[in-house]
Amino acid sequence: MTKRVSSTVWIFIAFIPWIAYWSLSGPGLVMPGVIAALIGALVLNTYRLRTGNPKLMDAVTLAFFALHFVFTAILRSGAFVTYGGVLVYLALALMAWGSLAARSPFTYQYARDDWPREYWQHCLFRRTNEIITLLWAVIFTLGIALNLVALTWPSHKIVLATVLPNALLAPGIAFSIFFPRWFPRWTLAQEITRWERPFGWHPPVLPGKPPMAPEEFDAIVIGAGMGGLTAAALLAQRGLKMLVVEQAHYVGGFCANFRRMHRKYVFDMGVHAISGLGPRGPVRWLLRQLGIESHLEFARMSQEYILGDLHLRVPHDADALAAELAALFPDEREQIGEFFTEMYHVYRELYADMEKTGGAPRPPTDPDAMLRYPLTHPHLFRWMERTYFEMLDTYFSDGRLKELLCTLTSYLTDKPETLTVMQMAPIFGYYFDGGFYPKGGSGQLSQALAETIQAHGGSILLRKKVTKILVKDGTAYGIQLADGSTFRAHVIVSNADARATFGELVGLEHLPTKYAKRVQDLQPTTSIFAVFLALDYDPPIAPITMYRPSNRIGLGLAVPSKVEPSLAPPGHHVLTVMTLLPQSEAATWDRTDSNYKARKAAFADEIIRQAETLLPGLRDHIITRDAATPATVARYTGHPSGAIYGSALGNERLPQQTPVRHLYLVGASAWPGSGVEAVVISGIVAANMICHESQR
Repeated sequence: MTKRVSSTVWIFIAFIPWIAYWSLSGPGLVMPGVIAALIGALVLNTYRLRTGNPKLMDAVTLAFFALHFVFTAILRSGAFVTYGGVLVYLALALMAWGSLAARSPFTYQYARDDWPREYWQHCLFRRTNEIITLLWAVIFTLGIALNLVALTWPSHKIVLATVLPNALLAPGIAFSIFFPRWFPRWTLAQEITRWERPFGWHPPVLPGKPPMAPEEFDAIVIGAGMGGLTAAALLAQRGLKMLVVEQAHYVGGFCANFRRMHRKYVFDMGVHAISGLGPRGPVRWLLRQLGIESHLEFARMSQEYILGDLHLRVPHDADALAAELAALFPDEREQIGEFFTEMYHVYRELYADMEKTGGAPRPPTDPDAMLRYPLTHPHLFRWMERTYFEMLDTYFSDGRLKELLCTLTSYLTDKPETLTVMQMAPIFGYYFDGGFYPKGGSGQLSQALAETIQAHGGSILLRKKVTKILVKDGTAYGIQLADGSTFRAHVIVSNADARATFGELVGLEHLPTKYAKRVQDLQPTTSIFAVFLALDYDPPIAPITMYRPSNRIGLGLAVPSKVEPSLAPPGHHVLTVMTLLPQSEAATWDRTDSNYKARKAAFADEIIRQAETLLPGLRDHIITRDAATPATVARYTGHPSGAIYGSALGNERLPQQTPVRHLYLVGASAWPGSGVEAVVISGIVAANMICHESQR
């Protein structure tokens, strides 16, 4: 196989006509220098045109020496002879500065020949070439200055106009060779450090033995949601003495159950299907890591979409789903296949390195692996900075198809236009690997994590409200409860909402001004109203149904008893009907209002009426019912205004490490966001930041 000439060599080759001209014209052989340069430029441009790879510098070279030849040999003008040195470097400087102004540095054209297309639009690739081109622009500008000085001191012309300008080429060529090898790796190393330690501090070095005092721990987790339980379980397994403190009477947050009618009917607090349980999914990784995978059974939840006049029963196989969509939208058949193929690759590449990244779908922590990332993860890299809507627009023109493919965005946000492809890719796990329901109820998953914590010597306190995170000299060192008792720890992990964590528990005075402003700018995300129905029949819908009739509010319906019969007596089912509420409405729900109960009942009646357009006669089959308002969500989770996706700025989430030393964030307000899979990832990342391996 023929070895390809490197871009650095090609840049040197591009300079050969100029070097020939400088070498010959310096001693006075101007026309031989022009002819040699012109021949070299013609050869280069002919080769470039034949290979379909023209270069700006070659074109400038040809244009300059063609003009030089015309003015000098044909028009007999002495301008190029007298001012040739100045004009040479002026042409090169204009080329370099102009290419920078046009945001297409001339070295970028050469560098592209060395690197696969996946790298070309990456900001680091461009930045590297901008810096190299900038150096050349400075060298060429210095060449102008030296030649202007040579006009003033003709006795030093050879040194000023030939020797020194040619000498300046050496550092330029050396820089062009070595800078691309060093700068990207150095930059990526800095980025990796910012990801791992955005505020610079290292986790504390834990002592050889766990603390002996009953009020002292290695780490304390505030809140027993899935993010907090994940972090606590991993750290307990790694030998840390753990304490989890939860204000509610149960663990799991939204991933929990409650019972009605003498405990015969089991409902879910909020989790009805779980992603991340594919072969390389984060939830699956967590269960394997903790050794509890065999303790839990999961059933796949089928889905059904009824959106206006569109009706789709989602197959369990993604290829079959693409075929179903192609039947509904025949004009988009080819694009549907291409879209699902592309998203499949994005999804698989997202989870490809789980073992190397500690169980979380994150970029590598090695600069060389990061440099290879566009090659090893080409589909993911192509879309990682782009929005999901942009991806849909790239493939489809049919608005109804794009709307249908946005159905599951409600699992993440009520503002789908803000979602990136990276954020949506895990949601496609419901199509590629499935969404699952734990046998016995969603609370079985959180209970398994709680039991793991306790099995490794950790403690869990329920019905205990944390009122303060103790901070001294910018370092978190403990917590205070509502009853006044305090506990100390080397590390504090907050699974509470970010605004509550900093505004109520830490105090904004302990934060840098910029971060405090960021916290204050966080807004509660959308909330929910849910109606829980015990039914004496089997409703003819899928276990998960998305229903949005024309000109009506959208509903989500979950019937987990279709896959887990133990949730209801034989022949009966439990149905949850939900609708999202914007914060403007969610904030108006207050349990202390005198009309709260009446308003709650009336809203539940309306939701049931809406559901009856899909399930006629539904109310005739209701054995008992309950409902949850945004105020209910706020009461049990502590999320402001019942924000089911935590607090965020758009879809931006805060990193796990905070500016308060030894304080970490997990849960829906932390990266990567909301949903069981996402908060599990947040807990995995925090645990890995604190302690990668067993410490004791």
